[in-house]
Amino acid sequence: MDLFVYFSKLLPQLVYPAGIIFLILIAAILLISHRKLLKILLITALILLWVSGNPYPAAFLTRSLETTYPPFTGEETAEVIVVLGGGTETKSYPRQITEISGAGDRILYASDLYQKGFGKYLLTGGSYINWIHQTESSPASELAEIAEKLGVPKDKIIIQNTSVNTREEAVNDAEILSKMGVGKIILVTSATHMRRAVGLFEAQGLDVIPAPTDYSFSDDDWETLTSFSWSRLFTSIIPQSSNMNSLETALKEYIGIAVYRFRGWME
Repeated sequence: MDLFVYFSKLLPQLVYPAGIIFLILIAAILLISHRKLLKILLITALILLWVSGNPYPAAFLTRSLETTYPPFTGEETAEVIVVLGGGTETKSYPRQITEISGAGDRILYASDLYQKGFGKYLLTGGSYINWIHQTESSPASELAEIAEKLGVPKDKIIIQNTSVNTREEAVNDAEILSKMGVGKIILVTSATHMRRAVGLFEAQGLDVIPAPTDYSFSDDDWETLTSFSWSRLFTSIIPQSSNMNSLETALKEYIGIAVYRFRGWME
């Protein structure tokens, strides 16, 4: 296993709000006899919990990612529609079928674009990390299975199941596309993930048409969130774990963009 993949899964946990709060509380326990320092640590943890559990930091970071590229207009076509791995749950007891999770909009949207004639092939990508998921299945094969159920012919689906992160997905997909003589693609992934994904695929020399999906906010949702309401302000006082999770998702993207640029994998 590539050490970069291992540490990319482990280290960010320590800089996400939950990880930082965890470390602060450990420090507080170790320094419990130092009353002044203990008070500072507990207050810091409380502030961080409140800020990260508030809906607005997560919302503004998420919105900044989701508006990087506009929705697909349908003005262009490409031979291949590339859909990035994610959004599926492996068929494993008690699941009776491969199930769709939050990012499952990716395959729904990609299949819809295929059905409407915007591409001739669907390329699905992604593999599970073996020390996290003990399964012979893969996100790529699961996406392909769902696409078939949605009416995409099996012979029009290309499966790439050797990549364990977005960078590898871009590299491995690009190799397949190069053999096909394809230089232009429609790229389907979650709107929050699109900025990083486009940068990685363009770094492989591909002409990318972004087709974002899986939006957290519609324009109406955003207008409602940003308009003043006493009831909404009151409910925002108590931190919520869902807001912390959304914040971590946005932070993951910004951290990923920074690290990938540092390593020269994208501009």
